[in-house]
Amino acid sequence: MQPSEMVMNPKQVFLSVLIFGVAGLLLFMYLQVWIEEQHTGRVEKRGEQKVTSGWGPVKYLWPVPRIKPQVSNA
Repeated sequence: MQPSEMVMNPKQVFLSVLIFGVAGLLLFMYLQVWIEEQHTGRVEKRGEQKVTSGWGPVKYLWPVPRIKPQVSNA
């Protein structure tokens, strides 16, 4: 069979992309968990060596004061 005669039909293409996508997603999830475990493991071992700075936690979701429109009683 010549390379020009080998043609994948759309069903095969869809299944191949789906299978590789699922495999990639599973690999990504596994690596993410593994990296987080490695990171937290190091932090727990070096908990006493943690450098503390004068900066506190940043609260990004503070409520913003809004200007309320004044309603005139006409």
